[in-house]
Amino acid sequence: MKFPLQGMGGNMRKLFFSVLATLISIGAILPFYQNALAASEVDQQYTAGSGSVPIDSYLGRFAQTFMPTKTKLDKVQIELTNVVGSKSVNVSIRHYVVGAGWDEGNVATVPTQTVTNGWNTFDFDDITTTVSDTETYGIWVVSNTDGPQWKYTSGPSTYARGYAIWQSQDKVDWDYNFKSYGYDPEVPAGDTPPTDTGVTDGTTTTGEAPATITSSSIEKPTNLKAEYSNESNKKGDKLTWTASKTTAIDGYKIFRSETKGKSYLKVGQTEKSKVEYLDSAVVAGKTYYYVARTYKGVEQSASSNEASVTVPADAGPSAPTGLAIISYTDTTISISWAKNPETDISEYELATYIGDKQDKIVTVKSDKNEYTFKDLKPETTYKITLIAKNSALKTSNPSEISQKTHSALEGYSKKFEMTLLAWILSGVGVLLILALGVLLYIRKKKIKKTKPPVIN
Repeated sequence: MKFPLQGMGGNMRKLFFSVLATLISIGAILPFYQNALAASEVDQQYTAGSGSVPIDSYLGRFAQTFMPTKTKLDKVQIELTNVVGSKSVNVSIRHYVVGAGWDEGNVATVPTQTVTNGWNTFDFDDITTTVSDTETYGIWVVSNTDGPQWKYTSGPSTYARGYAIWQSQDKVDWDYNFKSYGYDPEVPAGDTPPTDTGVTDGTTTTGEAPATITSSSIEKPTNLKAEYSNESNKKGDKLTWTASKTTAIDGYKIFRSETKGKSYLKVGQTEKSKVEYLDSAVVAGKTYYYVARTYKGVEQSASSNEASVTVPADAGPSAPTGLAIISYTDTTISISWAKNPETDISEYELATYIGDKQDKIVTVKSDKNEYTFKDLKPETTYKITLIAKNSALKTSNPSEISQKTHSALEGYSKKFEMTLLAWILSGVGVLLILALGVLLYIRKKKIKKTKPPVIN
């Protein structure tokens, strides 16, 4: 038996393989096309600086550090002044490695771009970033010509996720005017991206251990105390402490362990004005040990005294953790979460709110950890709450997350684009099948014509 291609002419073979190559190419670019639909938006920014400093290369290095919350970094903007005539600067993105300092290998570079007074945009190939409270990136700016100055403030700054570097010196009270743009690639409904919570027991620990090198110039918090709170919607281990005597700080980091005196992992942090913290991801009957540290940028003080508390055996469930948005459209939001560590969880209660008004409420069985809210309003910000309930009908504190749905036009546009692409793929497939059918028919006709007559 011969394959149909063996019976077709050279031109027909070319047509067949062209159609086949087109079909394969469209299928190959589809995942990239879907990611391209994700919209970039401002992730981190500081725009309040009214002063300015020269950024000439002979003066040293200049940078603004920041900790992104989006997994893709798309571009950055900086605000310049004193640009007279044709001037240019170089911008690079670098990554801070804890314990090793700034990685000299640039993550991205925009060399020698002409700049103007005001906001200047520097675009580069999208960068995949690591999102956590310990992963720091920097916008490094160098002017090879005299004149351009970067707008800044010398403090105290209100931006808590980074600081300025001036003439190669860390200025923890300074910030340059900047904006970073990023996005989280959209995940098609039904596909759950892998997540790494840093733990396996469903708690909110980030995996960050206390820094091994501490700063002697930052005073530690003192008089740390811990007690269990049974107050409605505020259940958990309540921590309080006396503020650090150092005023120029970013805040406090809270570390927790289930072993006295060691193996601490970060469970949260507060602003410098807040000297209390509620750890709601605690399990009934367990004893937890806590220390607190003052921090500024990437620097930490020594640890406070250790405080411990045992959660009552009859306490309600711990607050669900890992609550995340996995996809959304103009009318839907899909979420996922980590299942609670307790074995007596009976169900989860989920609700959406528009402002303070409850919009929807549903319950799902304890073996589920995903849900899609449907029939939502376009271009509306929804607050989503998640509560765990056990067999004794005791409930946890709510976990919360917010997400704005796409606009109706954007949602329609994306649906139309994807539908159009699906129709194109289907059309090419149909054409390919028809072409094969025609070729088979022609081949049979040729065989019939060349078949010798039967002699009786």
